[in-house]
Amino acid sequence: MRRRFGKAARRKKGEGGQALLEFLLVTSMILTFTFIFVQIAWGIAYGHYVHYATYMAARAYLSGGATKVEGADAAVDTLRSLLKRPGGSDLFPFIAKARTGDERDAKGAEPLPGVAMGLHSAAGAAPNSRAFSWAEGVQYNYNLRLFLLPISAAIAKDGQGKTITPGSSAAPGKSVEWKGAIPFTSDSFLGRDPSHGECLLFMQRLSNDFGIGRADQMEFIEDNGC
Repeated sequence: MRRRFGKAARRKKGEGGQALLEFLLVTSMILTFTFIFVQIAWGIAYGHYVHYATYMAARAYLSGGATKVEGADAAVDTLRSLLKRPGGSDLFPFIAKARTGDERDAKGAEPLPGVAMGLHSAAGAAPNSRAFSWAEGVQYNYNLRLFLLPISAAIAKDGQGKTITPGSSAAPGKSVEWKGAIPFTSDSFLGRDPSHGECLLFMQRLSNDFGIGRADQMEFIEDNGC
């Protein structure tokens, strides 16, 4: 009787350890999938927010002032109010950080960390192209951090500094350097109406070249004749 009781006790103890191990394995899998889902949701939500910010900045750049400089200032103020904190740091640094300097898709002046502004990057190579020569707008570059995955530290260090070339051999795309985050770019190119100052300068040149009178010149300007 005692021998049977001892075997039953040992068997129940072994089953308890097995149940604990199964619980830990299942819980770790559920938590991992939950973290991945939250990570993807954060990334999609932040991406949509950045798209909205660049669109609003492009609208401000399109018609934000009497001169081109004022339009650019209005676009920078829009991006600063939507994507930056009062001190100039990123709004949600634990989600994403601005990609600055030469790491950006478009180069040139950087009025705000991560920002490129002006003509579409393809317009420089084809200045007379009808597809790109009109396109002026705003681009924002950022790195999406892998902040919620339990293995994010290992992922970030694995292959750090190596070059990743997305795409196929026929269309390799743009090479990026892996730094433990996923690089993203949001841009909005809406075109830009000539500012009042640019229109006035154009009409003054037109008046000198073709002899248009002052009254006609003012009528052209009021009708956005540029």
